[in-house]
Amino acid sequence: MLALAPKPKPDTDNAPLKILCFGAHSDDIEIGCGGTVLRLLEERPGSSVNWVVLASNPERELEARSSAAEFLADADPAQSKVWVQGFQESFFPAAWTEIKRFFETVRRATE
Repeated sequence: MLALAPKPKPDTDNAPLKILCFGAHSDDIEIGCGGTVLRLLEERPGSSVNWVVLASNPERELEARSSAAEFLADADPAQSKVWVQGFQESFFPAAWTEIKRFFETVRRATE
C-alpha cells in the first residue's frame, strides 16, 4: 500500500508540517483531501496550512472561508492562511497569465 503522508526523517517524526492545498472550486479541497488534512493536523500538532481556492464568487467565498476555518481549527493560526480568488470558473486557460502570477505570489509567501 502506498503511504499518503510524507515519510518523516528519523529526527522529525512528529515535527509540524507546512501543508499547501489548491482547489479550483470552493469545495474541492474538502472533497479531495479534507480527511488527509485533518489526519495530518491531528498527527502533527503545530502544522500550518495554506488553503487556496482559485474560482469563487462572493457567496461561495463565504462558504469556502467558513469551511476552511472548521478544517483548520487545529492548524497553527499564526502560520496558516486561506486564499480565495475570483478567477472565472471554466475559463482558466483564458486567464493563464493571471493565474500564473497568483501562483507566484503564493509561492513567495509560502517559501
